[in-house]
Amino acid sequence: MFSSIVFSQNAINDDSTISVVGVGTKSTFPNAAHITIAVRFVKPALRDAMNETQKTSKDVLTIIKKYVSDTTDIKVSLIYTDKEFKYDNAQKKEVFVGFESNQKIIFTLKDIKRMQDFTEEILKTKIYEIEKVAYFHTEAATFMKQAQELAVADAIETTERLARAAKLKVGKITYLKSTNSPVNAINMSVNSGNLQTYNKSMGGEGVSASGQLLNYTANVNMNTKID
Repeated sequence: MFSSIVFSQNAINDDSTISVVGVGTKSTFPNAAHITIAVRFVKPALRDAMNETQKTSKDVLTIIKKYVSDTTDIKVSLIYTDKEFKYDNAQKKEVFVGFESNQKIIFTLKDIKRMQDFTEEILKTKIYEIEKVAYFHTEAATFMKQAQELAVADAIETTERLARAAKLKVGKITYLKSTNSPVNAINMSVNSGNLQTYNKSMGGEGVSASGQLLNYTANVNMNTKID
């Protein structure tokens, strides 16, 4: 984890104030992930497709429950069914190939260190794909607050530096506003691509945790009176 301060833009207003924008950034690696598992089957009979989906979803839930302490973190969609068609070159038209049945299971893995073990287990089932992995940090709000504090410090430093350069004497701060909210930082994440597994090309190998940094950046607008 590290922090940085970015140079801020500035301008001197006509109302005897120095107006600047302060920027602060706090960076860290993710420690948790929202994972979406897709289960999908196409069979000649709708009942067979639904039965296969239900059986596989049950297997997936059994594995997921080994990796979560709170089952409310697990969300299961209703089973969606449809007809499946594909284009036949010989007949030059779409032909019916069977009935599709699919379901999505979404859960939160709060211990990112277990990602490898989880995916190794889940890839042994008949899931269609790991549709999405959104990595995030459970302390996102705290990091955004720290970024805001860095942004304020940046704005103050910039104001004082500009005042010295212009040989001005600064007074009290008359306006301070942050354009970022710690609440919104909770939804910040980095996503991985989907992993289709119907052909078992992964050979049961797991997916490593994301090595991407999460950068929480805050901006503040600050006006300081010129004495």
